Amino acid sequence: MVIHALGNGPLAVDTWWHDVMLAWRTDAGLAVAWALDLIGGVASMIAIGIAIVIGFLTARRPRDAIAVVAAMLVSETITGVLKLSFARPRPADSLANDAMTSFPSGHTSLAATVTVVVALLIRARVAWVFAVIWVAAMAWSRTYLEAHWLTDVIAGAVLGASVAVLTWAFAAGLRRTEDHPVFVEWPANR
Repeated sequence: MVIHALGNGPLAVDTWWHDVMLAWRTDAGLAVAWALDLIGGVASMIAIGIAIVIGFLTARRPRDAIAVVAAMLVSETITGVLKLSFARPRPADSLANDAMTSFPSGHTSLAATVTVVVALLIRARVAWVFAVIWVAAMAWSRTYLEAHWLTDVIAGAVLGASVAVLTWAFAAGLRRTEDHPVFVEWPANR
């Protein structure tokens, strides 16, 4: 809301980070950022999501597979609605050819959604370490390519993690309800 109230342009922290990324730009950094752009794009993330779903189905965890799909769909829907609602322009010197607007970062929100929901479902420390590293790397790459402002990637990470947690909590609540039904059938013969 602050971003929208201030005219949808970059905040002071955004322009500072933008200048830092420009000053640190190297060919090697660009190669890494472009690789992350490709891996974190919608098509690649759909393929990764399908692989995760297959993994959960193979492990006979269909509810977890559904949770991953639901989290990804909800995250992408909310991100799209926010992009259209805010219509925040990308940095003028953006190297990314993304057509949509800047706020929030779709790459970062999807990265956070997938990694956080998987970390919650498998409950492994290594999954949490990977989630933090992956989301930070994705956020960095989006700002390094000047595709997003810093506040765009922060919002994307918060959005994605929030969707993951809420989806996981909803799925856990359904699981508890199935294990301990609220409604109990009374015996027919009393």
